[in-house]
Amino acid sequence: MTQEVTVGTGDFTLDDGTLLHDVQQHVTFYGSREPTVFVAHALTGSSRVAEWWPGIIGEDKLFDPQRSRVIGINVLGGCYGSSPVPDGRRVSVRDIVRAQRRALRHLGVERLDVVIGGSLGGMQALQWAIDFPSQIENVVVIGAHDHHSAMGIALNALQREAIDIDPQRGLRLARKIAMLTYKSEELFNARHDRKRDRYGKNRFDVEGYLEYQADIFEKRMNPKTYSVLTHAMDDFDVRDSPVPLGPRLHFIGISSDWLFRPQDIRAAAKRFASLGVNTTYSELRSDHGHDAFLAEPGAVAAILSQRLGWMKMTPSSSSRNVCAL
Repeated sequence: MTQEVTVGTGDFTLDDGTLLHDVQQHVTFYGSREPTVFVAHALTGSSRVAEWWPGIIGEDKLFDPQRSRVIGINVLGGCYGSSPVPDGRRVSVRDIVRAQRRALRHLGVERLDVVIGGSLGGMQALQWAIDFPSQIENVVVIGAHDHHSAMGIALNALQREAIDIDPQRGLRLARKIAMLTYKSEELFNARHDRKRDRYGKNRFDVEGYLEYQADIFEKRMNPKTYSVLTHAMDDFDVRDSPVPLGPRLHFIGISSDWLFRPQDIRAAAKRFASLGVNTTYSELRSDHGHDAFLAEPGAVAAILSQRLGWMKMTPSSSSRNVCAL
């Protein structure tokens, strides 16, 4: 059973002091049984988590709505049903998480067995652990760590500058830049190398791939949302935040990810462990780069099946691509 609702949660004050009136949060539920899993979406995702992560959520998958309740919420400032933020204002990951918590409470959800997310979703998951540690059992952070790097900030700044010059053409260029950060050189060489365009156009095949990605993205993403949420990523830094004693933290790095490097994720896991937090780190071996958490759901499920013992491993999962430490 899938249910979508838009929840009015009243007025909300952002970390920068901006007062938002009558905030709306768009929420999608899959299933109704406990345990409860909250899936935080990445930069361009939505509350319809089963649509963009079908290898993890669905019948006979790791998170099966027949055996659990899976919830997604479009982030504050998103363009898929939740309230936008005023021009020139910044929304933080902490704002996003506080707004999510308020929406869940309005819906009668008080405790979460798992909070999970990749990239910006992983930042949200970690913020959940810090802000609401007594209300969560497990937090899974995939392809993210405890702060955004200088390289990540620089790349986001270039994408926003392109949007500032021309919202629509800039959004296309921003997507192309982002796609380079989401993939690895090994994957691009294997898929495209120096091949000419597969459709016969006067360009290289990799150029055609980037144009195709821009075409799709231009139809579904709002330039303002993209700018707001990349700022939220840049501002994320929880290294000096309270220690989240209570939930178990599970970090997953990706071997070929150069946007959120596995050594940085491992370092974040070690830091939390040194502070007394029950923490694990696993590394997914993949040539898919940052996108591996979407491209290789079976390998992700294999890791999580080991870490979250009450979940069923999807039948096609294998541990051959997993390095668990």
